Amino acid sequence: MKQEEMSEFIKNSFKSINEYFHKAITTFEAEDIFKFRSEVKRLKFFLHLVSMESEDGLSFHITRRMKIIYGYLGIIQNFHLQLKEASEYVKKSSKPMPVAYINMLEKELENWKKLSKDYIDPDYNFLNDEYEILNTLPDKFTNKSTISFINYLHFEIREMSGHQDEEALNDIRKFMEDIYYNLPFLKPYLINPQSILLDEKELSEFLCLFGNFQDKCTAAAILQTIKVDALDGQEKQLIKQMADDLLHEKKEINKQLAVKLDSMHIAERNLNELSLQE
Repeated sequence: MKQEEMSEFIKNSFKSINEYFHKAITTFEAEDIFKFRSEVKRLKFFLHLVSMESEDGLSFHITRRMKIIYGYLGIIQNFHLQLKEASEYVKKSSKPMPVAYINMLEKELENWKKLSKDYIDPDYNFLNDEYEILNTLPDKFTNKSTISFINYLHFEIREMSGHQDEEALNDIRKFMEDIYYNLPFLKPYLINPQSILLDEKELSEFLCLFGNFQDKCTAAAILQTIKVDALDGQEKQLIKQMADDLLHEKKEINKQLAVKLDSMHIAERNLNELSLQE
């Protein structure tokens, strides 16, 4: 891959990042935030691939400013998720709406919206970030670096085999995202690009399932931060029941993830499937 090709990918990424950022920071709609964060993630994983061209394997990454914006909007996304979880839970259980709890969430949501706008101008255009990244690109991305990336995938496959606790699943997700977002750059170099480990549909289904798992983990974590003493007896009971049900849902999705991973035969997968063509 030549530097011009890498530059073109990065420039196109920033066009999308800019578009979704301006929508997200203006309206704070969940869908716009999701699209912005997805584009940043796509760029981040591409730069992870490009980093294999450096001596330390860590040289290319999104800017600190982008990480902070990504994080702020991620917190807002989490509060959107929690409000949705509470609404759906009440609807399913036919219980009264936990008004005080909802008010707490909405107050936190508005606080993070303000913090986001205080941190960065809604008209920010990311030109400095784009320039900073483009200015550090290597002259080209070589086959040798593709080998380094494949070796990294080999290592991750071995490390994650047989582990399915919450922390391990998060590591597996990152590994799968690394493959998923870099598929267009990897497939031309591989002996068996039809491997299940390189199947876009399989990876997409796994990441969707893991997204559901992560949503439940986030919702459960936020529930644990609620100051239940400020709630009345009825709402305290509702929050406790929500927490118990979320724990059950997490366990069920964990089982589904285990089945999905088993179906991909990762533990016994022949690593030669990820070998480079001569």
